[in-house]
Amino acid sequence: MKEIQEIENLIKDLLVENRKLSLLLVEAQGIADKLQDKELSDFLEAELNGYTNRELPDYRKISGEIVGVVVDSFGRVIANGTSIDFSAFSEQVGIDLSESQVFEGVGFIEDSLEGIKGQMVDRPLHSQLVKMLNEIVKYNHPQYHLVSASHRFSKANILFILTKVRQGLIMKLRKANSQEKLNIEDGAEVMQGKRVFVTYAWENEEHNDKVISFVNFLREKGYDASMDRKESQEETATNFNKMMIQNIQNSEKVIIVLSPKYKEKADAFTGGVGFEFGIVLEELKTHINKYIFVSFGIDKFENITPLGIVGRDILDLKKDQDQNEFNELFAKLENKSTIAFSDINEEKVEVKIKQIEPFKL
Repeated sequence: MKEIQEIENLIKDLLVENRKLSLLLVEAQGIADKLQDKELSDFLEAELNGYTNRELPDYRKISGEIVGVVVDSFGRVIANGTSIDFSAFSEQVGIDLSESQVFEGVGFIEDSLEGIKGQMVDRPLHSQLVKMLNEIVKYNHPQYHLVSASHRFSKANILFILTKVRQGLIMKLRKANSQEKLNIEDGAEVMQGKRVFVTYAWENEEHNDKVISFVNFLREKGYDASMDRKESQEETATNFNKMMIQNIQNSEKVIIVLSPKYKEKADAFTGGVGFEFGIVLEELKTHINKYIFVSFGIDKFENITPLGIVGRDILDLKKDQDQNEFNELFAKLENKSTIAFSDINEEKVEVKIKQIEPFKL
């Protein structure tokens, strides 16, 4: 269908990042209207026009510090752009005054970024809030007056909002694309074999070679397994972000090989691993059986497990190899149980009740 091609083209543009995100959101709005996708439409409406009447997502809540201009009773500047600690008052009222909430639409955010030269951003506080904070300053120091105040935070925090919006749009478009493909019965492409994509972080040659060997092992066992090194051999100028998105989208199972380097990048959301891990966390909310986290049994789990998946099952491949001949791995790939429990018997067990003898001395 035409809509499927439009979605796939838009996802490619989102991955390349050479067009304004606000323009891509407008383009996505046209697709959402055609598909009558309310979830996608609501997301686009909020990100384009702002979260005026909607609950603000966490990625739009930025922690920073409050800086201000303070003068004495003679009007002399005592502090200019100095950080002011209102944490005690924040605890008293139960509101984090150092948190800046960004309600504006993506277009406004992009335009604002163009005017920011340094790495820090000062966002003026509302006059009513400044008035309230001034009362606190005067209570502690009657001779001082807070003239103005701003939230100060890193420019990277604003860029992170755009990154999260871009990731969120990709995920919602992928979801819509999958649904459209399910609606097409005639001429549907049947996947031959179970497609498995193996992803990891580059550690060293020994680790990387072991991943290659693992992928080849899966192919020898009948799985259509792939990885970045295999995919990059088929193109001369591989777009790794695009490749990763497409393989996550088109694979029935995704195996993530955990390691210290993977944890480091995933926790910091840096590089290709960080971009990928953000998508994985969103996918886990709805595709709980698609992802398999594994280790090669070299490092302790606490040294390789990203904070976002602490508590989730991690398969020790070394242990599974030695004790089960990879039976646990194959069971996860096939969505099968390794313990066959009995069916529930229709006849219930009769509980014996001890009778109380009549009281007699």
